[in-house]
Amino acid sequence: MPTPLVRLLPMSEQHYPTYYAYFIEDYAQDLASNHGHDLPTARHKAEQTLHHSLPQGVATPNHHLLCIVPADGPGADDGALDAEIQPLGYLWHAIDTAKGETFICDFYMAQVHRGRGYGKAAMAALEASLQALGIGQIKLRVAQDNPRALALYQELGFVITGYNMAKHLN
Repeated sequence: MPTPLVRLLPMSEQHYPTYYAYFIEDYAQDLASNHGHDLPTARHKAEQTLHHSLPQGVATPNHHLLCIVPADGPGADDGALDAEIQPLGYLWHAIDTAKGETFICDFYMAQVHRGRGYGKAAMAALEASLQALGIGQIKLRVAQDNPRALALYQELGFVITGYNMAKHLN
């Protein structure tokens, strides 16, 4: 199966509430399963993290919130995504130009689109746009309970550079 082509379009204010709702629930699940928090605490921590990381939402400097869409779909001509169009997924990364790197804060592909090559295509599009900006490295974190993501990143040439570990003392 050939890899499909996608575009990464800037997230609009209209798409942010849907992204926000997805992110809070997804990150809360990660915090609950990987950090031992109960779900209400995890949701609160997820909201705090998002408000701290993106105090200006889609307009937060150096943070790029992107919608993943088919290359020939809506927005292909003018680079804008209509509010009623549902993206295939989302990609949020933060560029540190001084270090020449970016950190992927979140990468999500809707369940119905997984396993069809869209994730690989989105990463290829991201790499091309970063190279054009002179960014030479992509960093990210993979949750230990997400072997599918780990396999995708390793297939794309990412290498493990360390492990996050935690120990609860109570």
